[in-house]
Amino acid sequence: TPAPHPPADRADRPPPPVPPSARRAGALARVPVTPNEAAEMLGVSRDFFDEHVKPALRIIRPGRKIILIPVIELSRWAESSAARWCD
Repeated sequence: TPAPHPPADRADRPPPPVPPSARRAGALARVPVTPNEAAEMLGVSRDFFDEHVKPALRIIRPGRKIILIPVIELSRWAESSAARWCD
């Protein structure tokens, strides 16, 4: 049987953003990113990220001091925070 097609709204979405550190030639795309990379990917300051974005994200804590954020969480936050531009 053929594989099911993704819903149309998902097929129209752009791929998740790529962190700047993964843009190097030959670099593998990373699934989790650091908070600094996440802020840069969203185009906001680290202070804005910590205050307004980070509380809404699920994070990965592989150790006591390390915090990683799945890129899909950034995409989910951007999708849920998006609004239409009104003049």
